[in-house]
Parts: sequence; C-alpha cells; structure tokens
Amino acid sequence: MKNLIKVISVLFLSIVLSNCDGDDGSTLQPSISDISPTSGPKTTIVSINGSDFGTDISTTKVFFNEVEAVVQEVINSKIKAMVPLRAFTGLVKVISNGKTLKGPEFTYTISDVHVTTVAGSTSGFEDGTGASAKFDNPNDVAVDKQGNIYVADSENYKIRKITPFGEVSTIAGSTFGFADGTGSAAQFGDPYGVAVDSENNIYVADNEFGNIRKITPSFVVSTIVGSATQFNRPKGVVVDSENNIYIVDSQANKIYKITTSGEVSTLAGSTQGFADGVGSAAQFFFPHGIIIDAQGNLYVADWGNSRIRKITPSGEVSTIAGSTSGFADGTGSMAKFDHPSGIAIDSENNIYVTDQRNNMIRKITPTGVVSTLAGSTWGYLDGTGNTAQFASPRGLAIDIQNNLYVADIYNHKIRKITQD
Repeated sequence: MKNLIKVISVLFLSIVLSNCDGDDGSTLQPSISDISPTSGPKTTIVSINGSDFGTDISTTKVFFNEVEAVVQEVINSKIKAMVPLRAFTGLVKVISNGKTLKGPEFTYTISDVHVTTVAGSTSGFEDGTGASAKFDNPNDVAVDKQGNIYVADSENYKIRKITPFGEVSTIAGSTFGFADGTGSAAQFGDPYGVAVDSENNIYVADNEFGNIRKITPSFVVSTIVGSATQFNRPKGVVVDSENNIYIVDSQANKIYKITTSGEVSTLAGSTQGFADGVGSAAQFFFPHGIIIDAQGNLYVADWGNSRIRKITPSGEVSTIAGSTSGFADGTGSMAKFDHPSGIAIDSENNIYVTDQRNNMIRKITPTGVVSTLAGSTWGYLDGTGNTAQFASPRGLAIDIQNNLYVADIYNHKIRKITQD
C-alpha cells in the first residue's frame, strides 16, 4: 500500500511540474549570446548563437530590423538565417518556441543602387501615367506616408501628384500669377520648394512672389505668409513634427522659422558669405534645400558655398561636408560638391544631396563620409549607380522605405533611386 501511494505521488508531481514548464508547454528557455557576422549586404548568412533554440525550424522566426528573414537551420545552440533584401540597419529579433528575443544590431551594407524613371518624358504639360505624363522644369519633390509624390512643376506653375502606381494628376495651379483658391482656381508664380506634413497638408515656397502657400488635402490653396511679410526668393521648405515651418530664403541668405501661430523669426544667417556661428553670426551663400532630422536639427544645401551645413534647434550653424567647388569623395572638408541643391535624410541619419552641377547624387554618413551614390555625366540614362545619368538634378525626397526621388529638372522627369 505504501509503495502504491509513493508511485501515485510521483506521478502527480510529474504532471504538476510538466504543466509549470512554460505557457506554451515547452521546457526550452532560449537565449541569444551574439551574432556573426555583425554586418553585410542582402543574402548574407548570419549565425545567431545562443542556447536552447531546439531543432524545430517551423517554430523559429528571425527578423532583421523588423524585416522577416529566411531561416535556414536551427540547432540547439545556433540559428542560421539569410539577411533579407532592404532590411537596413537594426536589431536582430528571434521568435523561438513562442518566446521573443532581442539580439544585437546588424549593420546592413548597400550592395546595389538602381535608378529608374517614375514619370515624365519631354518638356510640356500632360497628366497621365508614367512616360505619358509631362512636366516642365520640375524643381522639387516631397513624399507623404502613403507613398504619393508631390512635384513643384515650376514652368507649368502647378503642383502635381504622382501615386505609387505612377499616375500623375494636377492638384493645384493654372496659369502664371498669384491667387488663392481651390485646385485650378489657384495661381503660382514659380513653385520652387515643396514639403508635406503629417496631416498631408502641402507647403509651397513660391520663389517668384516670395510667398509660402498651403494646400489642404482637399486642394484648397491659401497664403501663410504673404503681402505683409514677404520673403526674398524662398526656395527650400520643411515642416517639423510640431508643424513649425522652416524656410530657406536664398536671396536673403537666411533661414526663417514660422510657428503654427504665424510668427516669423530668423533662425540663422545674415549677409552673403561663409561663416559658421550662432544665429546672425553665421553666413550662407544662396542656400537652397533644407531638411530636418528626428532631433530637430536642420541641414541646408548651401548652394553658393558648395557645402552642407547643420543648424541645431538653438541656431548654431556648423559645416558637416564640403569645401571649395569641385568634385571629390572624402570625409568632411576633404569632400567637394559643385552647387548642391536638394537634400534628404534617411532613417539611419544618412544625408543625401543632389550635387547639381556634378549631375550626381551624393551620400553623407553620420560620421561625415561623403560618397557618390548615383550619376555621372550630364544626360539621361536609367541604370545602376554611376552608369545612370541626370541633367542638373535639383529637388530630393525620401520615403519610409528609403527610396529616393529626384526632380531631374532639365530631363523634365521624376527619377527613383532604390538601394538594395
């Protein structure tokens, strides 16, 4: 009888322990120790080292920067996975036997750069899809969160929209002039810079009349800063997360801030020249494009000085790349640009610049290393990296998937650059 009671007790204890081994019934307690290698391009095979992964590949998932990878092998102490296309830099995440583990960061290396044409053909005006559409000297581009592209179509005096499917339509503007109104009832003089905020309002720097215009999602055009306070040749425009607007006034060589209440102040700049410093102690020379990062720092394509400048939220101006006009890859002042115009920034704080007179798109890393992403001599050619050709590329924008869009002004086209 005592032996029977002992056997029943042992069985009962085993059942209890079995039910307490984990929510998913698994006794495995996986963990990550390290990954190897820690950087590489797409299709790199990465070993995720650790313990208690088991051997069941069907219960294992791996993500690089939240992009799911193909798992090739699972053994108890190692998982092998292939880096997916366009994962970019970010943390490795493993789901093993129902448990989610965060691993080290993997640095994604760009191995291929492709340039294609989104829309446009010869100079003119035409709505349509892809090459059936026509632009006339498109100056700038902006992208919303849905992947729609907005174009400041300068010589057509219009703002155009390109859907992710390449369908081009006109949302505002008609003939040359100045008028607020809805859609084609509105008029622009020289729509130069364009930006879009989180609510899909579009902002336009009208270079001809010195006005900043706003276009609502229902295409109602109004003037934010107009007859009472005008700018002198505004070119670049950007909106921060709180809907403050920053304007590059190229002729005045200043950067202005417009608050949501309409208050205009000078953030940086004074007379024409070149000088780093705070506020009015800084100097620019015909600046063009402007962009903002997640920390509120502004970056300006200082066209006349052939440099890229940084402005902190407190108005402190410094030079991050460039020196005399020319062409050279390198770090900081060792690099050379020839009249940079458009500027964009990606999710990893890499800065991209349209190097207008070099007909190239340049890249600046967070450490100031400048390289050539795409482009070569003047012309028009889609292709890979430096086999592609642009004709005085001007405006530049980037979407949430790190695709770049270029206003290729003298080719009258909108180009797309993908990085794999």
